Amino acid sequence: MPAALTLHNIDDELYAAVHAYAAETKTSLGAAFKQLARRALGLPTAEEQERIDAWKRWEKKYVGTLSAEDVKAMKEALEAQSQIEPEMWK
Repeated sequence: MPAALTLHNIDDELYAAVHAYAAETKTSLGAAFKQLARRALGLPTAEEQERIDAWKRWEKKYVGTLSAEDVKAMKEALEAQSQIEPEMWK
């Protein structure tokens, strides 16, 4: 369950920096502070967590459902895409 937090005695420099970040990212001061705090603590932002959750849902649904032939075909296709064509880099 989300909790509320009140901060007191925020110095002018910190306030200005968070305010500038909020303006740059077009978010509120509260949202900007939460994003910055999560990054400082090494936690994913809400957007990053959404991507992580989406990947986990996809992985749960599809990983382990491919046949050996499908995996082999996918690996071959990926290897072909990884080949460098020297004439294109001249």
